[in-house]
Amino acid sequence: MTDIPGSGTYASQSYWRKRSDMLYYRYIDWIVRATGAKARSLIDVGSGNCPYLDWFDWIPERVSVDIRVPYAGPGIRSITGDIHRLTFPERFDICSCLQVLEHVPEAGLFAQRLLTLGRLVIVSVPYKWSTTPVRTHGHIHDPVDYEKLTRWMGREANYKIIVEEPFSVKKNKRLIALYDEDPERKFNSSLREGMIVR
Repeated sequence: MTDIPGSGTYASQSYWRKRSDMLYYRYIDWIVRATGAKARSLIDVGSGNCPYLDWFDWIPERVSVDIRVPYAGPGIRSITGDIHRLTFPERFDICSCLQVLEHVPEAGLFAQRLLTLGRLVIVSVPYKWSTTPVRTHGHIHDPVDYEKLTRWMGREANYKIIVEEPFSVKKNKRLIALYDEDPERKFNSSLREGMIVR
């Protein structure tokens, strides 16, 4: 365990156990498989010790970065650190960042850094979560909508979808957005072709 606030929940994987069956993770899994069938590298920023990187075992280079507790598993390089202070020798084929931006004080700077890390960036954020009667613990930017995410990213997404968890009444929607290095690229039937090539 570490003395960083909130680390215990991540270190014990209780965060993951409470959320691992969420529908939006199935969408993330499918999107990575569809767009990254030919990917050779993936970095996940803000992993919170969640083991979803294990799902992508065909990708030889998988990196988990988190300021508290990055995920450490077989074949995964685990880095504790701040992405603004870390350097990498080259861009990754995929950069994922799931449910993190709403926690980051300088969300726009953070989002811009994500775009430098990957040729394809996959981001998810809580979609229009209410702050009443109480703000979600750790969230400083709720409510987040597509317009706010677009301001942070500095551009429109190449693809976006809102995923609604079934049987949930409140705070059940998440926005998933893809940002390709080519801002004009359209994702349609080519999504199934494992489009990442070097």
